[in-house]
Amino acid sequence: MTARYRMSAAVLLAVALAAGCTTTTTSGQDKQPAASAAAADRARAYMRAVLASDWTTACSLMATARRGDCHDRHPTPQPPDPAGPDIGPVLLDRPPTRVPATSAHPAGWGVMVTHTVTWPGKPARASFTALRMTDAAGAWWVEQREDVADSDLTHAADPILSALSREIR
Repeated sequence: MTARYRMSAAVLLAVALAAGCTTTTTSGQDKQPAASAAAADRARAYMRAVLASDWTTACSLMATARRGDCHDRHPTPQPPDPAGPDIGPVLLDRPPTRVPATSAHPAGWGVMVTHTVTWPGKPARASFTALRMTDAAGAWWVEQREDVADSDLTHAADPILSALSREIR
């Protein structure tokens, strides 16, 4: 074995180890992307229902403790307003992020969704909403919904966390 060959083999081994080419076991870390994706899918379904004024579906996607308030505010379905704005598709704005518990809400995943609103004769406007998603009984539920302010988008390092951390006064 030549010195050149040994050196190449050593460099190859070092690169493989540095790149993480080792055997590992599955851990809880591997489940996080799947959990955040499931929470994001459920958040988009909730916002699609809200924007369609389908409160039966929207309220059913809320956390158990929040459903009663939702049904009280929206007791009967309302027909869509034909003079209302055109609503664009609900899209995930950025990857979900972990959000810590507050005095009013448990920890969970924060999801920011966006959609466009276009009123007749006016330019389209983007709307951003942050949703706190919590896991219960193997499913993801909307625990909190907050509009994302321009200041959250402009000045906060994490606009999702900023919007979901505001204290209601």
